[in-house]
Amino acid sequence: MIMELKNPMESVVTQATNAVSNEEKRSEVMHSENADVEIRSASKIPVSADLTPKEQYKQLWTNLKMERRFVLWSLYVMALVFGWGYDAGLSGVAIAFPDFREVYGNYYAEGDQFVIPALWQSLWNAASTIGQVFGAFLVGQFADYTGRRPIFYLAVALSLAASFALVFAPNLPVLFVSKLLLGFCVGFSTATPPLYVTENAPAKLRSTLSSLTNVIIVLGFFLSSLTGFGASKISGQWSYRLAFVMTFLVPGLFLIGLPFLPESPVWYMKKGREEDARKAIIRLFGANHDVEERLAIIKRELEMEMGDAHNSSQTSWRAIFSKEHRSRTLVAVLGLQSQNFSGGYFANTYQTYYFELIGQKDPFGLTAISSTLQFFSNCVSVCISDVLPRRKALVGGGALLCFWSIIIAGTSMASKTNTAANTALLAFMITWSMLYTGTVGCFGWAVAQETASQSTRTKTISFTVVCQQLTALLLSSVFPYFINPDQLNWGGKIMFLFVGAEIFILAGLYFFQPETKNRTYGDIDALYAAKVSPRKFRQYIVDDGVVMKKA
Repeated sequence: MIMELKNPMESVVTQATNAVSNEEKRSEVMHSENADVEIRSASKIPVSADLTPKEQYKQLWTNLKMERRFVLWSLYVMALVFGWGYDAGLSGVAIAFPDFREVYGNYYAEGDQFVIPALWQSLWNAASTIGQVFGAFLVGQFADYTGRRPIFYLAVALSLAASFALVFAPNLPVLFVSKLLLGFCVGFSTATPPLYVTENAPAKLRSTLSSLTNVIIVLGFFLSSLTGFGASKISGQWSYRLAFVMTFLVPGLFLIGLPFLPESPVWYMKKGREEDARKAIIRLFGANHDVEERLAIIKRELEMEMGDAHNSSQTSWRAIFSKEHRSRTLVAVLGLQSQNFSGGYFANTYQTYYFELIGQKDPFGLTAISSTLQFFSNCVSVCISDVLPRRKALVGGGALLCFWSIIIAGTSMASKTNTAANTALLAFMITWSMLYTGTVGCFGWAVAQETASQSTRTKTISFTVVCQQLTALLLSSVFPYFINPDQLNWGGKIMFLFVGAEIFILAGLYFFQPETKNRTYGDIDALYAAKVSPRKFRQYIVDDGVVMKKA
């Protein structure tokens, strides 16, 4: 139901009329396919446009202190995502180790160096991605049956086993299998923590907490580059093996706190276990939290008044492609695809290796500098995630990256002996990485997590991660053939291809991405149900489930 917000008296009269007739019409409204659905908001928060940035920061700080117990649990849960960032950085760092290439590669006489065969290099990069695809799919398949905690336990167990095999792999086949197994646990670890945090986060903190996903990923990449930099000073096989040993760190620490982590209250409510949900809320938010209010919010978001049969249908894979949800699924997928096709795979995963290919004397040091700046940039973006609109951050940030990518590709056409061009190339690659983590890298995750409805969030996040990893698999399979010196040797010129692909992604986001910043899930559902154009969400407010256009 959409109403023009013309004057206060008209708005009051209209809301009173709706309140009187709401109970009589709710059944027809909920079950009529063509009706304008009215969904009451779970809670109301100030519209960000009505607050100055200073007021928004003050409000954010107040909310963080008020919900500090849940914030700490969120930081703990999100720590498991570290594996993705470290694994991605590890793929490029390992190939850059001369001892790694000497042990697992072949001698390339023309370049007087050892090179990992392109096929095995593709398999090395693809192994983790393949594992992540299946891991993320299994999360979507079983997370609504088993709960979130069993998947956490499985992820940790697989990670520790894979890490041990990776350190002592005697040949390329064993190395591949180890990386594949590690990919499985990374898939579990990437899909489940964002699901757990996002589905339980209060609306007033959802933006900030969902943005933590990329912060932890970048932290993993940052530590992989530091590990690579330190290990590069070591001679022999333990130079790269030390980098592999670090994959034990986070899963081992995470295992210590896992027995104390409560199961997701939302999952308990989906299973009709209200008393268990009540206990989990107390453990997550503290004894002083209004448990009954939190339960009421979850019930409303799950639309439990519509019946168990409907709720069950909304947790199927088919639901995310239904007429009601397919637009939201598309936006979630495009949010993460904007990361892959912006060129992040080249500028991050292959950064160390490429620095070495263009003749830099200290590629590990340059990567350490780059990842440090990326981490700083990502932390800044999280601080402004509740202030900066989603559409401007994602679409505008993606457009800026396209411009940077054209410069990188252009300077890559110069000779390696051209000092000025190489300096410019380094500068733009490093600043590109900063811009990437501060825009597309950070906000792509936020959009992917919060666009889905509460009932379909498990399947949507899993499907989104699977799609992202499938395209990453494609890139990891063909990338060595484009940049290896014994193949096409394109180098940075490959960024021209990414620009062409990213334009299509940004066009899709421009037309279909809604502005969800500081919106409750109930408000987002109401706007979609009222068939408001996603591009015009900011022009509407939702008051007690009634969608009204701003004057």
